[in-house]
Amino acid sequence: MQSFPLYPSVDVLIVGATSAAVSAALQVRASGHSVLVVSDRSYFGEETAGRFILDDQGMDPQEQLVHTAFPEVGARRFPGAIKRSLEIALLEAGARFLYLARPIALLRTDEGCIAGAVIAQRSSPFAIRCRAVIDATSQGVVARLSGLPLKQNRPLPEHFDWRMICRDIPEAWQGHVSIAGDPFQGGEKQEGDPCPFLSLRVPVKADLTDPVSWEHEVRAQWIAGSLDVTSDFLDLPSREVLDAPLVSHWEDLREASFNPLPGLWLAGGVLPLSLAGANALLRLDTSATLGRHVANGVIKNLGQREACTDRLQAMTGGEATGDFHFAEAFLRKSEGMLELPDLLFPSLGSVDVAVAGGGTGGAGAGISAARAGARTIILEMQHGLGGVGTLGLISSYYFGNRVGFTAELTRELTALGNPREVNWYPEVKMALYHRLLRDAGGTAWLGSFAFGVRRQGQTVDGLLVSTPWGCGLLETGCVVDATGSADVAAAAGAPCRVVNARHAAVQGTGLSPRYAGTRYVNTDHTFIDDNDCEGVTHAFVNARAKFPNSFDTSPLVDSRERRQIVGDIELSPLDMLAGRTFPDTMVTAMSNFDTHGFTVHPLFAVLPPDKKPMFAHVPFRCMLPQGLDRVLVTGLGMSAHRDAIPVIRMQPDVQNQGYAAGLAAATSAKEGKALRDLDIRGLQSHLVKKEILAPEVTSHEDSFPLDDSIVDAAVSAGLVDHMQAAVLFAQPEKSVPRLLAFLTTEADPERKLDAALVLGMLGHTEAAPFLAEYVKTQPWDKGWNYTGMHQFGFSLSRLDACIVALATTGSPETGGILAEKARSLDASSEFSHCRALAVAAMRNPSPELSSAIVRLLRLDGVSGHTQIDSLAVARQANDDKIETAARNLSLREIYLARGLFWSGDIDDLGRHILESYTSDLRGLFARHAKAVLSSKPSSWREEAPLEWAV
Repeated sequence: MQSFPLYPSVDVLIVGATSAAVSAALQVRASGHSVLVVSDRSYFGEETAGRFILDDQGMDPQEQLVHTAFPEVGARRFPGAIKRSLEIALLEAGARFLYLARPIALLRTDEGCIAGAVIAQRSSPFAIRCRAVIDATSQGVVARLSGLPLKQNRPLPEHFDWRMICRDIPEAWQGHVSIAGDPFQGGEKQEGDPCPFLSLRVPVKADLTDPVSWEHEVRAQWIAGSLDVTSDFLDLPSREVLDAPLVSHWEDLREASFNPLPGLWLAGGVLPLSLAGANALLRLDTSATLGRHVANGVIKNLGQREACTDRLQAMTGGEATGDFHFAEAFLRKSEGMLELPDLLFPSLGSVDVAVAGGGTGGAGAGISAARAGARTIILEMQHGLGGVGTLGLISSYYFGNRVGFTAELTRELTALGNPREVNWYPEVKMALYHRLLRDAGGTAWLGSFAFGVRRQGQTVDGLLVSTPWGCGLLETGCVVDATGSADVAAAAGAPCRVVNARHAAVQGTGLSPRYAGTRYVNTDHTFIDDNDCEGVTHAFVNARAKFPNSFDTSPLVDSRERRQIVGDIELSPLDMLAGRTFPDTMVTAMSNFDTHGFTVHPLFAVLPPDKKPMFAHVPFRCMLPQGLDRVLVTGLGMSAHRDAIPVIRMQPDVQNQGYAAGLAAATSAKEGKALRDLDIRGLQSHLVKKEILAPEVTSHEDSFPLDDSIVDAAVSAGLVDHMQAAVLFAQPEKSVPRLLAFLTTEADPERKLDAALVLGMLGHTEAAPFLAEYVKTQPWDKGWNYTGMHQFGFSLSRLDACIVALATTGSPETGGILAEKARSLDASSEFSHCRALAVAAMRNPSPELSSAIVRLLRLDGVSGHTQIDSLAVARQANDDKIETAARNLSLREIYLARGLFWSGDIDDLGRHILESYTSDLRGLFARHAKAVLSSKPSSWREEAPLEWAV
């Protein structure tokens, strides 16, 4: 048996990103029934916005959805505006929807009635019960799961018209392109040089047998250095349709075609339509009218049928079995758990290496594995490779060690006409990844993702994969988890770190606007949890509302911190600052501590990070999830302290690390060896030849523990140098006795306070008198409010740090001293001061301090900063690309509330505030609030420090 959390039930579940899905949802809501729409894209309107059909030319003016998408007759609209209009229409109608998700199983009653689905968002499935399901997908995703008899009755088209903006028409494309109009007609010109739309006529092989790889092959073939932006809709019409005579117009279909099974309705690509009829569904008006027609049938049927409440079974349309595992789904509200018999899935074949995620690290991993001779497939949910550096529009290097595979990419881009080494045209680099992968013998399944694993003991030997053409089991010799969020490792049951009760620190997130002609847009305006389906959906709605005049928005969330594995070793800021070497280094990264927020490591409470870049060795063991074999994790999901991530997440380093991971995975698969049994020195030699590693790395050993003389020098130096300070925390068993002696021998009060601050952060009571005196006598200094982009330096003031250190010593006089401090704060006080007091209250509870926190929370403007209504947030959106004020207010409120809740809640005020945040649309706050409410304060205080733990 397998258990899935239950999403709140609805009357009708609609699946698809088409206009039919939107139209059907609006009609269902107009009848008073509840609905949930699930789109596997990050928007609705794949026939229009997804294909760059940006005006209403030739559309039926009587179709209401035409007016929704194109409110001004004859005027051209940008893709982002069309997407925004459709999702706002759904929100205003009260229709719920989720992006980047797809059904992987159907639920049915014992009588055979379709009564819900299991939905996967990344590797976190959840179930939903309903009274009817409408399949409005272009490939019949739901129909394929239902077991309907589909036959390959429809021929493929001879060509596909792919729309794009291209600065110059390559000579090789002559005869294949036509001008498709001015994208800026009727709209304000964007940044950069506007160019006309091109329509590229792409031939389709009559004997095409692998439609899943077709888009990858197209993007690999049609590459030009002048590409600016391409439409992401490259799906071929489904060849498999219902087994019935084909007709040219959907109006000519029998009603039974729309409702082939009890509870299942079809409004998409597997209806028995001719090729001309299928192409007609690529028109907004035709698709919308079909969706409304099907919805009317559903509504009529709902009046004759009660909600299904009896025992449910799962339908997946396959026979492959195994020990399947999934990651835990995060839902704000749930109707409990649904137990189902073990799921079965069809076989999708086998490969040597499967790369889950084709982003910054995954693209290089796939290329590397294929070059090493491994049969390789990259699975990528987006419709292009490269991740944040291509689709995410972060098309410029900040720091990073630009050697090895990164240097190769630079050379290739230069050959394509890229003008500079540090930045590039996103579309060109995306196409380059596809070409390099194809030339290496690998392939990519776009619009596809791993939603689970098959495990034999501790070995992962297969991925459960969702594609636009259905889902199934892909057997594999080794997996590179390049999801950036450890999706595969989490599904397999590896220990992982997510936002929890310890702290609410996470690097700021962006979701960038896209302007035709502009290659780079970087933002940091919110918090997004990539594994939070509802929060991710809201983020797209909010971004399109923030940037209403942009050509489009990125289809990819540019998050800088996600779920991480607990690996065989965890890379620490102390390792980096102390120059630690390892025997198994796979890449040498280079950056500074660009924190995009606030830090939690005790080192940075006493000495802030600065802008100085440094090199950091990244060991192979950081990529190995504890307790698993045949899985490598690369990128943001690897094992590292969250404050170390800024130094190792730069694109050049993630590209090189991905390449190293692909080489290791291919070696493991080809040699049949466990990853931990690989010849590390042999791998390093290959990486030296590729110039990813310097030759001397192959002779490195672990440089920890440090020599006594280094510790003595660090104690004498004090808090003036990051490397020396790092030594104090890296070797506490040696530094603490020396620091304690320093307290009695040092005459300089500032240097004595430095020593007390370090000792206090490490929990030593001997430091309490020095810290208490400082806290009592010093007025509040300049505090810190949340800053995302370009955040360097303190996120705590000197006094804030001493407050936390004093509380950590456990001194009984702490409560009274800090209560007096708290009473002098007001509604304008900085977040860092409130954070310090809140953490102190948790570490050293006192009734006096709790009362002072209650006073703060009841001041006007301190509470009430949740965001729980997506439509309301969208209506209040501003165009600030680096918005911090809203995050600062929420952080201050939730920190004070959790401090109160854990230190002895008064009038349940802390609990009430935390409960309100469990519904917040920003995943950081919702997860953190849920974790705090479910924790036991006493046990937390007895264990490791809540925040700033070494």
